[in-house]
Amino acid sequence: MAELALIRTAQGLVPATEADRETVQKWKAGQVVHGKFTRMRNARFHGKFFAMLDLAWEYWEPKGGLIPRQELRGIQGLAKYFEDLNGRPGQLGAAVQAYLDKLEADRADRFPAVDKSREAFREWVTIEAGHYHLVQTPDGIRKEVKSISWAAMDDTSFEPLYRDVFSACWRLVLSAHFESEADAMAAAESMGGFA
Repeated sequence: MAELALIRTAQGLVPATEADRETVQKWKAGQVVHGKFTRMRNARFHGKFFAMLDLAWEYWEPKGGLIPRQELRGIQGLAKYFEDLNGRPGQLGAAVQAYLDKLEADRADRFPAVDKSREAFREWVTIEAGHYHLVQTPDGIRKEVKSISWAAMDDTSFEPLYRDVFSACWRLVLSAHFESEADAMAAAESMGGFA
């Protein structure tokens, strides 16, 4: 079940964000869609949030291949531990890089195409912003993004989420493309039609 934000216009209900538009486009023409609708308190703020995420998503280029950052940190941390234990910094650098290159090549053979997903990006940046809870899975403990159900979230609880997610977008993506946070915010507002 998809959550969707719509704006009432003279032409009817239209998707509020790019992500909402993508969801609607997946539906067949004439398909009946049923749902409960709740009027949001600040749709403009909601739109700004998704415009900011859309801007960061457009600039984001996946890097690191098929080795998740947590796994990469674990491998590098273990190598550093052994280097420190032996008093020889940098001793394992070449071996670690060779191992990572082989691991990535092996995974590339098994997973030839990986899609860039807007929803996965939104979840990742929200977790990076600190809005997650931990869940136990058969594979171990995992971070799971907290719900951003707009019907249940008032402006007071939404504002820290917005601020934290913008900070994560700035730190992880946008700072490499804009001179200042204000420039990035202006670009997001222009992209979302809020200028």
